[in-house]
Amino acid sequence: MRAKSAHHAQTFAAAAMTLVVSACALTLAACGGSDHSASTTKTTQVDPARAPSDVHWENYQGVQLPIGDYDGPSKLGTTAAGYSHTPQGAALAAINHSTRLSLAPDGVWPQIAAISLIPGPAKDSWVLARAQISLTAPANPTVAPHITAYKITNYTPDRADLTVYSTYSDASITATAETVLWVSEDWRLLLPDPAAKIQTVQSVSAIPADTVKLEAPK
Repeated sequence: MRAKSAHHAQTFAAAAMTLVVSACALTLAACGGSDHSASTTKTTQVDPARAPSDVHWENYQGVQLPIGDYDGPSKLGTTAAGYSHTPQGAALAAINHSTRLSLAPDGVWPQIAAISLIPGPAKDSWVLARAQISLTAPANPTVAPHITAYKITNYTPDRADLTVYSTYSDASITATAETVLWVSEDWRLLLPDPAAKIQTVQSVSAIPADTVKLEAPK
């Protein structure tokens, strides 16, 4: 039973990130309209190991997502936008963007993709793949991830690379590599070039001790 659950967990993660995490290019001119207006840049002392402040959790399509009162997203609606120009804002943006993209139902995902993704070949590839499937129901609770921790591996004011750790009901753990860029006064998700065939999701035996822990409600 555990092996079957682990398989479901890994299948969910792989499917989600196949749809979600892959892209190039920097300008947002081709991003199209959405319900996002330019966010106010928020700055603080740069400390990638500090946890986001005043975090609460909101359910999105069956998955609990961290929302920071200071670090964002400050604009919640069909899309989620408005992150602080800090490592903490970058982490929350990566987590929210990737999860919302992977779970966005039909009719909503184009708006989320427009505000969340850096334009380029990877975004185009993701949009083409997403248009060929239908998603209407929330995530199955037996395979839905619990976002547990993250670690920023590289941070500059323009780019943040991080690993996001998720646990599942069978205690299996996945580590997902994600990247966000600071463009047009907000953090946007940069998907890896699909031609590079980069493995962004892998199973791990434990969450490293030096990660930033996120405690979601049970």
